[in-house]
Amino acid sequence: MKVGIVGGGIVGLFTAYYLGKEGIKDIIIYEKGFLGAGSIHAAGLIEPYRFDKINTLSMIKKMLKYKMNGSTDIKEVDKLWLIELIKNLEKNPPKEAWDTMREMAKFSLSEYKRMAEEKNDFDYHEDGLLELYHNSKEFENGIEDEKKSPFSPKFEVEEVKGFAGGIFFPELSRISTEKFVDRISREITDNIKVRNEEVNKVSKEGYVGEEKYDLVIVAAGVWSRILKIPLTAFKGYGYRVKGVSKLNRAAVIVDYGLAISPLSDHIKITGGFDADFSIYSKRAEEFLKKAKELVDIQYVNDLNMGFRPCSPDGFPIIGRRNNLVLVTGACRLGWSYGPAMGRYAADLALDKVKDLGYISRYFHE
Repeated sequence: MKVGIVGGGIVGLFTAYYLGKEGIKDIIIYEKGFLGAGSIHAAGLIEPYRFDKINTLSMIKKMLKYKMNGSTDIKEVDKLWLIELIKNLEKNPPKEAWDTMREMAKFSLSEYKRMAEEKNDFDYHEDGLLELYHNSKEFENGIEDEKKSPFSPKFEVEEVKGFAGGIFFPELSRISTEKFVDRISREITDNIKVRNEEVNKVSKEGYVGEEKYDLVIVAAGVWSRILKIPLTAFKGYGYRVKGVSKLNRAAVIVDYGLAISPLSDHIKITGGFDADFSIYSKRAEEFLKKAKELVDIQYVNDLNMGFRPCSPDGFPIIGRRNNLVLVTGACRLGWSYGPAMGRYAADLALDKVKDLGYISRYFHE
């Protein structure tokens, strides 16, 4: 079986990983950059229970608040995505959608743990996540939101000096995204070849450009829009820095949408949720300045940028048409759901499942 995978981000890599475990040896990944290029900017927080439903008035209000304090910039959105967002505003998905997401969350958390138990060469930490609030009212609202969450996550309320309060999620984990890409890339080396090419055309008959495959999997993040699905980009920035963190665990300053994760040889600082398709990265500096509240930054190693692929409601889009499989979406939780998304894409490719119900809503026969 000859398989072409368009996109070498974390979802494409997991898809290749699970196909390899099923014995598929002839796999070609199309990636115009290096493997993981569009994914490594992320904080590496494995937090599938922190799901954001996009098509709500509360999310729109949050985006406007972020716009006011400089944490978000709104420049451009996909027109098809915007139409679908408006059509589905405040609509709830069926119960089976939440059931699927809970299973995906459980699977993804367990897979990172399993791989770390095999060899922890990617800075895996199972020490939870602390959400920090400056505003007392927002802190109270955050607690109420967790009580109503469909995931029913375990959480603890904490007092944190300099903040109105914190919500700690003990079940969540974190990794180094750069080191994990190195790890999974080594594991799939025997099964794949990489072509550093940009792909502008795929077909449900199994073509990538002019080359024919038994099956093509599009895992190209926001660039999966070539399949005419409602998907827009929310740009984020990720720094690796040397310095001293005031906390020895991962934290998110909710007011800024800023994440900080102290790792073995660097501290990861990430922020930004910009509605923007451009490669302009000047705004990244704003998040570096905000991070100084928790980190004494001594040296900046590097900066990476990526585009989170968001569906109109934030749920993944995973489905199949003839010889074409699509796996994208999940917005800012691509890493959190990456193992499950790759597993589902592989199962669709191998005919182990035919359809994923609501998750296949925008891409099915």
